[in-house]
Amino acid sequence: MRTVAQYSRDSSASPTAGSGVAVAQSGGNRDAMCARWALVAAGVVSAVLLGRPAVARPPHGTAPADAASPIVSNLLACLAREDVACAEAHLAALRAQLPASTTVEWFQGSVDFLAGRWGPARVALQRVAGSPLVPDGLRDRAQALLKLVDANDAVLADTKPHLLAAGRVQVWLRPGADEVLLPYLERVLERALPALELAFGPVARKAPIVMPIVARAADLGRITGLTVEQIRTSGTIAVCKHDRVMLTSPQDLVFGYPWADTVTHELVHWFVIKHGGAGVPVWLHEGLARAFQGVWRAADPADLDIDERRTLATARARGRFIALDKMSPSMALLPSQEETQLAFAEVHSAAVWLLQHAPLGSADPLAARAGQLVNLFGSGLGESAVIAAMTGSSAAVFRSRWRRDLLRLDLRLPPAAEGPAAPNAALVFRGVGAHGLTRLTDEARRFAELGDRLAVADRPAAAAIEYRKALAAGAGSGGALVSARLVRALLDIGRNEEADQWLSPALQQHADHAPLHVLAARAALAQGRPQEALQSVERAAWINPFDPQVHELAAQAWSTLGNEKQAAAARANAQRVTGGAANP
Repeated sequence: MRTVAQYSRDSSASPTAGSGVAVAQSGGNRDAMCARWALVAAGVVSAVLLGRPAVARPPHGTAPADAASPIVSNLLACLAREDVACAEAHLAALRAQLPASTTVEWFQGSVDFLAGRWGPARVALQRVAGSPLVPDGLRDRAQALLKLVDANDAVLADTKPHLLAAGRVQVWLRPGADEVLLPYLERVLERALPALELAFGPVARKAPIVMPIVARAADLGRITGLTVEQIRTSGTIAVCKHDRVMLTSPQDLVFGYPWADTVTHELVHWFVIKHGGAGVPVWLHEGLARAFQGVWRAADPADLDIDERRTLATARARGRFIALDKMSPSMALLPSQEETQLAFAEVHSAAVWLLQHAPLGSADPLAARAGQLVNLFGSGLGESAVIAAMTGSSAAVFRSRWRRDLLRLDLRLPPAAEGPAAPNAALVFRGVGAHGLTRLTDEARRFAELGDRLAVADRPAAAAIEYRKALAAGAGSGGALVSARLVRALLDIGRNEEADQWLSPALQQHADHAPLHVLAARAALAQGRPQEALQSVERAAWINPFDPQVHELAAQAWSTLGNEKQAAAARANAQRVTGGAANP
């Protein structure tokens, strides 16, 4: 499951996107000149952000020479990097030039929004949206941004801040069950941040990285401007936008999701924005984030996982790929989870190909080359110039050679992982249709449903027979569910070794299915391997720490090892989850 995290820069409310920021309320002729020049500057930024045509030069008689014009240009550059401190410095200079300007109010509201100052942002933007002298286009943009201000204020009202990673990250989440994430998140950040700084360079910044974790995918939509349909259709579960890393709580998914990889994925986007600015194309943004999302667990950025290899092999057999340009302005707009997953696999492959074939610093590891690549964008170069600098060839040649090598790539799977494609088998939002056996073939579903009835009737041995039949009939993308039920039935009747035999291939094929890791921990405990059980429950926690069994099994393992302090902490986590978990 990899279609869970997105970099989004497509909101019409973005301070640097759309049709410009030209307004003039009461600042006289200089404000009018500044506003007209700001329109041109914003058009240039829009061309970078959204691929729209930019105005080539300021209208005759307006004022690059005017004192306010370079200030506006610098301010827009700061906003493109979502750099609040930088923007505030230039905004103060602009206000000194134009003390009573609606242009300044627009920028002020935009900066306050990025900084999370909802009240001041609302006041400034209401002045713009309520002015009869403001052009309709800007009034609409101010109203759209006001809607985001109100949504963020409402959604985050019941959250509390927690400083992690020595104060470098400020996590906002609801008190209660979601707090079980904090110790796990601390460990991810401790590993991820140094690795990303080594790759892309540190970011000089006094304020912490803001990381809201919201209760529902619908809330993620409200605070980002995406619709719930776009989120659930594409499988978007996290977004880096507005100088924030925003995630949906794993509680909103029936089986959780690989949230630890997702956090790191979004942090890659954050670093790329800070160092590369607005010019990094969406496909490369996503490719770098996908490649380096596993650095917290020392994963090789070049490795394609089993889901990606299976997805690319299927697309290659069908002769159906997604053009890189089709992934802009956001992969959250793709029409299905399957297409989003294919897009992620493609951009991962493309980004790694680009880094591996770069003669510039060719002896450096991929992480160092990724930093070089992003810094080229930060120096002001565009996509074609960066690719030429990195590879010595044109963008068209790069794409042609990458696609040629993709068609030749060895995509064979390990024997235990062979089987039909199972895109996003575990990415199931709560309250959205059935999530059990609907993915099975008809024959397999009949066997599995009979197994379920036998299991409910406390006949696990008979249930295991039917689950084996379901898997033999071709469970397809529902195989994780059936495999878990079979293993559970075998453990219930004490067939621990046979359970292990089914677990190993199931985990290779469905590594992101948390219940399988929980069962692996249970099997390890049953066979006197508490240390192995702890490893399995930790893997489960990186996906779904809201399953009480994760903590109950951890408590058993720690007790077996004689560590009652850790066992008590695990029992407390189990109680916290049980007391605050959302209902399916």
